[in-house]
Amino acid sequence: MLKKRFHQSLRNKNIDYGKGRFFVTIQVAHNMSVLGAIIGDKSVLNELGEGVKQILEELPLKYPEMVLGEHVIMPNHVHAIIIIRRKPTNKENHLGFLVGRFKGATAFLYGKMKRDGLVPDIGEHLWQFDYWDDLISSEDEFRHYECYIRDNPRNWSRDRWGTVTAHMLGVEGLLNCPKLAFVASQGFPASALAPRCVEALKRGTSVPLGEDAVLISTFTSAQEREVLHRALAKMRRVIHVCPQGIPPEEELTADQKLALQEKRILFISPQPSGSRLNKKVATWCNEYVLRQAQEVRVGDISPNGMLATMIDALN
Repeated sequence: MLKKRFHQSLRNKNIDYGKGRFFVTIQVAHNMSVLGAIIGDKSVLNELGEGVKQILEELPLKYPEMVLGEHVIMPNHVHAIIIIRRKPTNKENHLGFLVGRFKGATAFLYGKMKRDGLVPDIGEHLWQFDYWDDLISSEDEFRHYECYIRDNPRNWSRDRWGTVTAHMLGVEGLLNCPKLAFVASQGFPASALAPRCVEALKRGTSVPLGEDAVLISTFTSAQEREVLHRALAKMRRVIHVCPQGIPPEEELTADQKLALQEKRILFISPQPSGSRLNKKVATWCNEYVLRQAQEVRVGDISPNGMLATMIDALN
């Protein structure tokens, strides 16, 4: 017989949640980045992220006992300072009541957009079950949290791994060539791949790039790996940006080893070989690919997903 599992609340029984100043963090379910992407040092929101932001900022209009302080919508979480004024009608856990209203309205928006195919499907729930809070008990703490929230986008993409080119294997001179990027999201089959439109970023060029352009990508999704296979078969030059570190030579394919011998490939990475896949560094590497390219060709990308948001922001 299965035992029923109970959730242990994060609330502190010694805190009066009916009034006060609180620093609140609400995390997207499964830690998925569905609200936008970090571009440079800014959080660029997609349609769902903009809707979440609007709902949060309109909450004090419905509940005037609430004051919304510094806040930020990040790709996979929300930080906010919530100030609650004492009113006789406040709930015993009024902070939980307000967070519940926010999560309910945003979850409804997510559900509608998911049914319409406008956002990636991350499951039934938009948010993790609980949320994290801290009672702000001093002005120094209040200012600390204000700075923390303001700096959150910049700290997300801070150069904590070194430069994207910290580790290299192959022909470094390929970095100076005209570049054609290919990007596609995870989760799409590659068997019938036909890269469609050209996102005409065309930085520094007035005509489409030819077959001599260097192909650049992270080659992490199935469609990106298919494009890599096709490019190497055609003896194309390639820059492979590796979020997890450059693979050991014994793990390279025969085509990759031949390309190394013929000086047609460059592997670059911000991390040493064998590093753990990190969502932030993967996003950062995708931004590098898009910023380096004179043109970007796309396969299948999730609507309002990270790649779609980045392409819109950089185009």
